[in-house]
Amino acid sequence: MPTLKYSTEKDFSCYINVNSCGQQWLSGSDYDTNRRKGRVDFSLYYIEKGSCYFEFDGVHTFVPEGSLLLYPPRVPQHYYFKKEQDTKLKWSHFIGSSASLLGDIPQNTPTIISLKNLKHFNSAFDKMIEAFYNVPVFGNDLTNGYMLVLLALIKQNTEYQKTPKSTSGDDGLNEVLSLMYAYFDHPIDIAKYANICHLSEDRFIRLFKSKTGMPPYRYQLKIRIDRAIEMLENRSVSVAECAEIVGFDDPAYFSRIFKKFTGHPPSYYKK
Repeated sequence: MPTLKYSTEKDFSCYINVNSCGQQWLSGSDYDTNRRKGRVDFSLYYIEKGSCYFEFDGVHTFVPEGSLLLYPPRVPQHYYFKKEQDTKLKWSHFIGSSASLLGDIPQNTPTIISLKNLKHFNSAFDKMIEAFYNVPVFGNDLTNGYMLVLLALIKQNTEYQKTPKSTSGDDGLNEVLSLMYAYFDHPIDIAKYANICHLSEDRFIRLFKSKTGMPPYRYQLKIRIDRAIEMLENRSVSVAECAEIVGFDDPAYFSRIFKKFTGHPPSYYKK
């Protein structure tokens, strides 16, 4: 007898239906999801804490804390999380014509959504998850109602960011920046980044500095220091462990660079 595979994916005509929702802390190891054919429903991923990365058409894009990642139906999904970010993820998979509340969003690519006000959005998301799992009577109606509230809040307070498509010139910097965030603990590869932008190394460095205000090497150091601050403030790690995680072999050198950037030693952020 064949084994039936359970799936939360449902596709039928309705105004709104939440197929699944939930939340999860992603830490301790890297997490990677790759759905080559996507899902039949809409997928909304909310990065409440930490960060996310997604790949689409070969371009890797960074999704910062407080942002949403929206996948329309049947769009390939490849998103991943780095263990050191200690990410808190909330998600909802939903269907229905109510998605029109989101307005004119691309239907064939993922979209990053930056909300201006997260207070009410956080509250509605928590209530939706609570209703989905813990309300025995009219739980489905409550869940769908809160999903409508989320869609309305997105419509009201949203700034959409299109997924980068081209990998030349200025547009190539989107991929470079995404890779720098994804692999900030690795040695920087100027030759590779220049090739992505179809520029010589010298021209790439000049372009990068003109757009970010600092050369690539310093920019990567800033990413490392920012990640170190997050780690020291929110996790029980020693300064030496933190240094190693963000890509420094020598804790003493890490401490010198850290103080140069922040004006304080690493231990200051553990208080």
